[in-house]
Amino acid sequence: MTTPATNPFDANDHNDIAAIYYGLHDRLDDHGHAVVNVVSVTKDWASVTPADIESTPDDAGPADMDEARRMAVLVDHIDGCDPETSILLWLDAETGAPMLAQIAGPDHDGGIAKRIIGRDIGAEPPAEPEPTDLQKSVADLTASLTRKPEPANDNRQAASTFLNAADLLGMDFPPVKYTLPGYVAEGLTILGGRPKLGKSWLALGACVAVATGGDFLGKEVEQGDAFYLALEDNARRLQDRLRTVLPAGASAPDMSRLSFLTEAPRIDAGLLSALDEWRKRVDDPRLVVIDTLAMVRPAKKRTQDSYEADYAALSPLQKWAGEHRLALVVVTHVRKMEAQDPLEMISGTNGLTGAADSIMVLNRDQDGSKLYGRGRDIEEVEKALRFDKGVWTALGDVADVKRSDQRQKIIDAMRDANLPMGPADIAKATGIKVDSVRHLLPKLVAAGEVEKLAYGTYRVPEAA
Repeated sequence: MTTPATNPFDANDHNDIAAIYYGLHDRLDDHGHAVVNVVSVTKDWASVTPADIESTPDDAGPADMDEARRMAVLVDHIDGCDPETSILLWLDAETGAPMLAQIAGPDHDGGIAKRIIGRDIGAEPPAEPEPTDLQKSVADLTASLTRKPEPANDNRQAASTFLNAADLLGMDFPPVKYTLPGYVAEGLTILGGRPKLGKSWLALGACVAVATGGDFLGKEVEQGDAFYLALEDNARRLQDRLRTVLPAGASAPDMSRLSFLTEAPRIDAGLLSALDEWRKRVDDPRLVVIDTLAMVRPAKKRTQDSYEADYAALSPLQKWAGEHRLALVVVTHVRKMEAQDPLEMISGTNGLTGAADSIMVLNRDQDGSKLYGRGRDIEEVEKALRFDKGVWTALGDVADVKRSDQRQKIIDAMRDANLPMGPADIAKATGIKVDSVRHLLPKLVAAGEVEKLAYGTYRVPEAA
């Protein structure tokens, strides 16, 4: 990349700088070869890491030149590169020159990723092919054959599109079907998570639970037919994974109700027909998993902004799942930056989460692995999970598990001290807030794990 003839920072206009960054974002996003986000960098450019990057609200510009100088474009999940590879693109404040730096992923991917970015910035997005004469003729014939005649009374047609509230209240609707009770209901669910965290193992576990009428994260699942589109795997790897999660020998369950595909057309090029073919062939279709969205989403049209493209990508799947009253789970990636609301971690715009009926995020932090879910027909859920030999297990609600950990820390500290301790002493020894200690001690006493002594002190019973 070459230095521009003029330095955009010389004009001292933060809005101009923002326009350049969002222009770079849109150009890269239009090509569809990577996941692109405008971000803010909190550290010196020479030593920046993924931990020094903060997300910015959609289309929110900088407040001043200081914020403009911290802007950058983060490019990751680049075609042909390792999922961990991330490239940062920014404008040098001294010269205005565009700069590229690899901040994550294997070194050998850096050159490939930078060439893709440079090519996409310097080239116009590929134009949509013009339909052939035959395609135009078939489209015209289809339109003429399916066009409904205009009604003689326009009011009659308009009236049929409205629903009277009294009629609505008198209607009977079947109850919502919960394919994975407590987690996934009928409709479209997005499952997001970082690469290599175990999303695919979780998705496979859900399919196995449905196909065998087994257990999913501590909940019994009604048996039915499941369809797993493992589009980033092959048959050998799928076989290895099944052998990992299933018991061996005669105790292995019948897996005939679980179907697989490792290749599938995109959403706008025949995917729904493939899903319908499976749905009509099986007895009780209940769950479809598409792993991952990137493998089936349509290319962004030049007339669409990012929100429209994201919403349009998932809308056909949401409509199909709703019409046939089954659960469809789409696996996707999350941003590298943490967010206060887990739903904001889903990679892309709010168009993805807006089109879905439910959203689930698999995440890991200093407290361990957890699954967060929220949706139109499920209650908000946040479960602590454990992963072992290909199987995810629910440990309980995150708050309860964290509280259990604190209780154990209190017992361990009192046992180590081998002396009566007050709440302040316990708080100092464990690092737990003294108010939390005071809240937990009565529960420990009631459970018989701690004895209360005189003068507000406690100890662990000798037999404990």
